Amino acid sequence: MYQAFKAMPTLLKFITAHALFCFMFFMAVVILGIPITFKGELMEFYDLWEGGLPTAAMGLSMPVAGVLLLKRWQYARYIYSFLFISVMVAPYVYWQQLPAIIFGIIFSCGIIGYLFLNRSAREYFSS
Repeated sequence: MYQAFKAMPTLLKFITAHALFCFMFFMAVVILGIPITFKGELMEFYDLWEGGLPTAAMGLSMPVAGVLLLKRWQYARYIYSFLFISVMVAPYVYWQQLPAIIFGIIFSCGIIGYLFLNRSAREYFSS
């Protein structure tokens, strides 16, 4: 997998590393003593468990998407795109925060556009 990571275009390396790093969110929800600050407030273990199911789900599913990107699985880009939209858009639709929705849509379109339209990213997945 290290060779596959080295063969990736630079931005795709960052996307994959981000997906793999999301495992830390799961660890923060599950393991005591890992502090997380959100909007300047320290969240304790019970706070994370109280509202942490989506965090734990992303903490487990994003690393899987990262591994699938490394393995060049044909549907990895679709899975990563779905998860990315789930994180960047869906919560803000639920909370009805229009500026965050717009930002999430624009940012998601940029990442997804890169994954599917960029020549070097397409070549990586076709090899």
